[in-house]
Amino acid sequence: MIPRQYFVDVQDVGRLHVAAAVLHRVRGQRIFGFAERYSWDSILDILRRLEPARVFPEKFSGGEDPNEIEPRHKAEQMLRDLGRPGWTSLEESVRNLVESLREVDAGRTVPK
Repeated sequence: MIPRQYFVDVQDVGRLHVAAAVLHRVRGQRIFGFAERYSWDSILDILRRLEPARVFPEKFSGGEDPNEIEPRHKAEQMLRDLGRPGWTSLEESVRNLVESLREVDAGRTVPK
């Protein structure tokens, strides 16, 4: 069984670094970048919706962690202060990844 985990989109991490550098009210504070809880089963569910013709493994994780990371809301507000609506969802992040992989597969882009 794979343990339950927390997710944050890499672009949100970059935005939080910028926010920590430019927002004086958070100077010297620890920022908790946890967008949401997830399990690999939830990623498989998203992949099944995005790629219905493909076969994916059956569910195999133990569900989601019931705990909440309280300070994560401060980081989400920082994203809003930068003009974002909040966290990038797991579904949007996986969708962006799948679209990028499709472009690489079609030869429209070269992986870096």
